[in-house]
Amino acid sequence: MLKVLIRDPLVMFLGLGVIVFGLYYGLENDDSDAVELSESNRNVFAEQFELLTGRQATQADLAKIEDDYIREEVLFREAIDAGMHLIDPEVREKLVQEMRYQITGYLPDPDEAKLVAYYLKHIDRYYVEPTYSFQHVFFEQLPDNSEEILAKLTRGEEVKGDEFWRGRLMPAYGVSMIRGMFGKAFLDTMDKHAFSEWYGPQESLLGWHFVKVTHSTPRSPLTFDEAKMQVTNDYVVDRLDSAVKDYIDDLGDKYRIIKHVKE
Repeated sequence: MLKVLIRDPLVMFLGLGVIVFGLYYGLENDDSDAVELSESNRNVFAEQFELLTGRQATQADLAKIEDDYIREEVLFREAIDAGMHLIDPEVREKLVQEMRYQITGYLPDPDEAKLVAYYLKHIDRYYVEPTYSFQHVFFEQLPDNSEEILAKLTRGEEVKGDEFWRGRLMPAYGVSMIRGMFGKAFLDTMDKHAFSEWYGPQESLLGWHFVKVTHSTPRSPLTFDEAKMQVTNDYVVDRLDSAVKDYIDDLGDKYRIIKHVKE
């Protein structure tokens, strides 16, 4: 009888249908990709809603919050499956920062003794950079009568140049600001000319200048009290970097690092 049933095409079709349905049902009930909405989540949603709005959430409010939660969870998983965390710079940065925090956890504020020791160990970091005070006459384009202009300025005569957004007098500008605003070549030239003497035309990132340096201050060290905020920040950053380095070292050979060297 069994052999007869197996040979019956209808029975075989129904049997295969049962098998396929069983496989499909098993896959559909596999919780590995389940988006779970627990009772504790619902309670948290209700509490957060009440805290933000000042009223108790209705069933409609909770239904919308739950729908939004499920949609966001599904979209998040789809984004991960699409590799967006690998290609989007902002997402990568966020994940890297979060991983750093997971590694280091909360760091208590360092006591002053540790900060002083750190300051003394790295004292070359903490200084006031050199400054220059100078005046200049600015031209957007190199003037044809440059020698005449320089001669007039040397004689103390007034020369009208083009409008410059910071004016003609530049008091106590740090070297990093001068370098960023005018360029390295402009800064390097300042050391090569005597104070209170006009020189130029000197090209910058913005145009052309006739320049007279009137004062300068050398690099000078900061006291611990003056540098304390920066010392604290550097100390914490070094602690974080050290913790991250130790974590990565402990991973051993989990990741194969390949560095391509230009031939």
